[in-house]
Amino acid sequence: MKEYIESLSGLSQKQLVLMLARQRLRESEGIAVTGLACRLPGGLDSPRQYWEALRDGRVVAGGGGIPVDSTGRPRWNVAAPDLAHLAGLLGQGSYLADIDLFDAERFGIGEEEAAFMDPQQRLLLTVAAEALQDAGAAPGTDARVGVFAGVSTVEYNYACLRNGVGPEGLSPYMGTGGALSATAARVATGLRLGGPVLTVDTACSSALTALHLASHALRARECDLAVVGACHLLLAPFTTAVFAQAGMVSPTGRSRPFDAAADGHVRGEGCGVLVLKRQSDARADGDVPYAVVRGSGIHQHGDRPAMAAASALGQRRVIADTLRSAGIDPHAVHYVEAQANGSKLGGVIEAETLAGVYGRDAADAPELLVGSAKGTLGYLETASGAAGLIKTVLALNHRTVPVQPGFDVPDPAIPWQRMALRVPTASQAWPDAPRRLAGVSAFGFTGTNAHVLMEGVDGPPRQAPGPAPVRGRRYWPEGNQWT
Repeated sequence: MKEYIESLSGLSQKQLVLMLARQRLRESEGIAVTGLACRLPGGLDSPRQYWEALRDGRVVAGGGGIPVDSTGRPRWNVAAPDLAHLAGLLGQGSYLADIDLFDAERFGIGEEEAAFMDPQQRLLLTVAAEALQDAGAAPGTDARVGVFAGVSTVEYNYACLRNGVGPEGLSPYMGTGGALSATAARVATGLRLGGPVLTVDTACSSALTALHLASHALRARECDLAVVGACHLLLAPFTTAVFAQAGMVSPTGRSRPFDAAADGHVRGEGCGVLVLKRQSDARADGDVPYAVVRGSGIHQHGDRPAMAAASALGQRRVIADTLRSAGIDPHAVHYVEAQANGSKLGGVIEAETLAGVYGRDAADAPELLVGSAKGTLGYLETASGAAGLIKTVLALNHRTVPVQPGFDVPDPAIPWQRMALRVPTASQAWPDAPRRLAGVSAFGFTGTNAHVLMEGVDGPPRQAPGPAPVRGRRYWPEGNQWT
């Protein structure tokens, strides 16, 4: 430190100011979103299909019945005595199809290892490869590529325990195949990437927390490209029963953010991945970003009556910190993709928080549009933040704020008349302003809140990729069936 200080003493004031300016520029540099890929309920297997559903106001959440695999076999045998009473509840989920399929050969993974890999690892690896392809990135072995992956549950081997699988049914690959920590590493080893690799679990804020960490790693030059994503699958049926007992699941099978009929959420599953690069590098490489990350923040307000209790103070703090670090005027933000999952109390707290911290707590303030992808997809839990991020990126890219499905009667518990918040009841052009700015919120149920600020880029909208061809075959050991 002494030598560093002495080296600075020989610089002129102009040189010091220039050095500090360059340092500030590095610390606040925009992070370009150069690639996208996803697997979402309702057969929305690409960003293009997802955007079309958002733009048209389609609802794909819930009501599809018990999910089946590629052979048509139900994921759970709801005729079993201990599952029969859950059949109706499980039938209201928002699921992916054919999660037993995987192209193991593509990634150089052997048969037994593929069979005992948590399908969340398989799915995240596949979607990450598609996102890198969309980004036009083919990283070499000497490239510095970070992987930041959100995942919370490890339920794949629960069925083996239920079925009493003995030593003869075990595999050494159950270790890495079922470990939470192996998720990000699976992407790195499957795609031969070298750089910081981290599995993130802050529950429903995992994807935004992962993006926050990736942005810091890019600005610190710890990596030159970052793969950021989250995956969530509902493999154990009893978790849904636990959530229902806690009063979290909608008895009517609909997620209705900010609506008078809001009565809980629809559990869902999915996967989303974004590829990030420093904006200066994207510009030098001739990349056309979908959008640019201007700032992000995470915060945990620990002084709460219970761990799962929502904290208005914690929500305000993380949003205010993010706005300040990004140097953005709250009134310049036109849209916020809210955490809102259909919880009655949560919707009221979040609406009032957004109005306060974004300066929309007066009816004559500039209008702030608010929405939530959960009205379209259901609540994808750990992957919900990835769905919200991709929705916002696509909305900025297309200069359109999509309609909010499930919003028919504004919740009277929210004081709409004294706030400048509005939930869009039809898709509309992005508000005319010098900059297209949007916020994204995600709040983990244990209290880790995250917020991200994004900006649209100039030029014609970039065309998002369509669905990739289905490849692979079935990998699912017989002992892992819920019978």
